[in-house]
Amino acid sequence: MAAGLVIIYAIGPRAAQSEGFSNDYYFSGQLKSVFASVLALIAGALIPYKKLGKVSKAAVAVSLVLCFLTAVLGRAGAESLVICDEGACRALRIPIMGSLQPAELLKIAVLFYGAWLVSDRRKNKQLDKGEFWVPMVTLIAAIAFIVAFLEKDLGSTAVIYIMLGAMMFVGEMPWKQLGVFALVVLACVILLINIAPHRLTRLASFSGQGDDFHIMNSLIGFGTGGAFGVGLGNSVQTTGYLPEAPSDSIFSVVGEAWGFIGAVGILLIYAILLWHLIDVSRKTEDEAQSFFTLGVFAWIFAHVIINVGGMLALIPMKGITLPFLSHGGSSMMFVAFAVGMTLQISRWTKREAIDEDSSSGRGQRGPRYAGSRRRT
Repeated sequence: MAAGLVIIYAIGPRAAQSEGFSNDYYFSGQLKSVFASVLALIAGALIPYKKLGKVSKAAVAVSLVLCFLTAVLGRAGAESLVICDEGACRALRIPIMGSLQPAELLKIAVLFYGAWLVSDRRKNKQLDKGEFWVPMVTLIAAIAFIVAFLEKDLGSTAVIYIMLGAMMFVGEMPWKQLGVFALVVLACVILLINIAPHRLTRLASFSGQGDDFHIMNSLIGFGTGGAFGVGLGNSVQTTGYLPEAPSDSIFSVVGEAWGFIGAVGILLIYAILLWHLIDVSRKTEDEAQSFFTLGVFAWIFAHVIINVGGMLALIPMKGITLPFLSHGGSSMMFVAFAVGMTLQISRWTKREAIDEDSSSGRGQRGPRYAGSRRRT
């Protein structure tokens, strides 16, 4: 978050001027987002996991309804109630708060629900039975129709599918069922790409047969930055050459301003965070909480891979934020809440401790908990 504030403080005025906004438009918005995200992280660390887990199914339903409402209002032209960008309406206008992207709320709701579903069915040996697949396929289909088709948000849909797939894989679902899940998801993605002209255009751009303006300017940013960068105040790509510079394209800005060293440094920070998430998931005794933490890992990992891969022209470009770094409130706030929840979970992880026996001089291993008391 701090790195994002520094970058946007430096590039914000130029980017805002090129788009007709006031000089402090991006920085003031980012400052509010960081403040809200810190509060969300604290809330995630304090609100008991089990209380939220109990309402996960209802939270998924409410989130899907909000996504559906956003798409319908957008198609009806109610721009006073929704925020639309290039034909896609994905955010509701909320008084005081500004806006809310229901798809981001859906991600955190699916995390809780998916973790409970996989854990419960695994415990009852039902991962390969209808008790698991009926609700899972229903959820997959609802997300594909409402989020990807109506809201035109294939990026969020892909992230949610990756989270669910990671939970099922680690939950030791039979390979046959995993293959079925992968085929269903792949069929949905192929269908959604083929019925949307803008997605076909992005694929054409990636293959060099379409408009590659965004990709080329992203690569120019990295090339200009070289090893150590041109400095934050000397960025040229943010003056109108690089689309969505403070948000989706911010990694290219990092490459131009801080160079290869700075870009690797940012990726290293993500790697450290992801490693700790895996560590917490591995040491958590409660299976649902372990799957939840794994889902947070998959969420952040998917965003980083999709965003960075698109900026480096390694995969087709997709408008998706870089967690904690990109300009944007809803995405940062809900990811921060999820990380806060994993901080809470990490207090009750099981660790190995060695108790010294003074009489024998030999150590005895036994379980020790990171918190001051054991979970009940």
